[in-house]
Amino acid sequence: MARLCNSQRLMRIGVLVGVLVGVLALSLLPVACRPTKSRPDVDPKSLAQTAVVATLDCPLPEHRNAIWCSTFQMAWDKFRQDIIGEPVQVLGAEELANRLNGAPFPAGNIEEKSYYAAAGFVKSGIIEQIQKDMRQRFPSEPVPTFDSRYTTLPDVALAYAYLNVDVGFDYPYYAYLRQFDFQDSGGSRTGVTAFCAQTSVSSGDYARVRDQVEVLYYDYGSSPETVQFAVDLSKQTQPYQVILARMTRCNTLGEAAKALREKIAGFKNDPNYELLRKLRPIDTLMVPDVAYKVTHRFEDLLGKHLGNPKWRDTFIFEALQQIDFTLSRKGVVVKSSARVAAALSAVPISKLEEPRHLHFDRPFLICVQKREPDATPFFLMWVDNAELMTKYSGQNSP
Repeated sequence: MARLCNSQRLMRIGVLVGVLVGVLALSLLPVACRPTKSRPDVDPKSLAQTAVVATLDCPLPEHRNAIWCSTFQMAWDKFRQDIIGEPVQVLGAEELANRLNGAPFPAGNIEEKSYYAAAGFVKSGIIEQIQKDMRQRFPSEPVPTFDSRYTTLPDVALAYAYLNVDVGFDYPYYAYLRQFDFQDSGGSRTGVTAFCAQTSVSSGDYARVRDQVEVLYYDYGSSPETVQFAVDLSKQTQPYQVILARMTRCNTLGEAAKALREKIAGFKNDPNYELLRKLRPIDTLMVPDVAYKVTHRFEDLLGKHLGNPKWRDTFIFEALQQIDFTLSRKGVVVKSSARVAAALSAVPISKLEEPRHLHFDRPFLICVQKREPDATPFFLMWVDNAELMTKYSGQNSP
């Protein structure tokens, strides 16, 4: 970073643009359910089995978790439309820039009250406008701050996006008090904590916990290892839903989302759909806890100059995204911020009486989206391994 920001080079460049891309703070639980203990930020270089991808058509890395969130794309869209005025060209990162230019996020897939996006120049007061708007629209969230580069470099422009969504399960699931074994794509098993829809303890909420689940599809495989299924963890939540799908790995998260939609649609044609869509008393559901806080830099964009004719002296000096995610028995919490700064230089009837074990003990997809037909997800994660799960240590708090 120092090599990009030395004073001599800045004097040659003359005009600078800072692009703050995609601050996301999805809070998918009621306030009372949110965790109070803050996890330390993990250095992404220490996460050998996890990647953050910029677009839904980026290839999924082999044997790694892959995380995507819409805010980076939403802010890139603002930068492209309101600052550059045309598709953004990035010399040396043409492929990634083309992916971002070609995949605008449809804002209609998120409620207007759930997000904020703005773009403008610092000299025209965009920082103050963003901070004022954020205080008013999301008073319970921290006001975004900008380091000294945004105020000391000349002619800095910002594009900023923020997303805040609350979804809480109607009834908290039960904590699984024993070790849950998750097997990753390489065959290794890790003992982690988990939650479930069943309990051996008498509870008046047992039926309500189970009834909130909708089985979106269930494919009986040739063995327990090949069974595929998807569930809506709380079918009455509005306007958003949380879907988990144990399915075959696809080449991209976009392909995974498409395959998920097709399987859900096909399942509705099953003659036993009304029975199979329910989580019956003989069925079991188990889900591993997933929790992480990570900061990721899109290294492919750093230090690259823009290729647009009017912006040839512009280079990108920051491309960063922070994600804080929790999947627990009470619901899902996602908080994320992202910044880019650019300086201008079908089932047989005999199966119906068999119990189904909807255990997410192998790679699966997490999908958060608006509850409507053909909605585009705003958060997707392919969970390949247990690197971001809570390791089992002999105790599991409810």
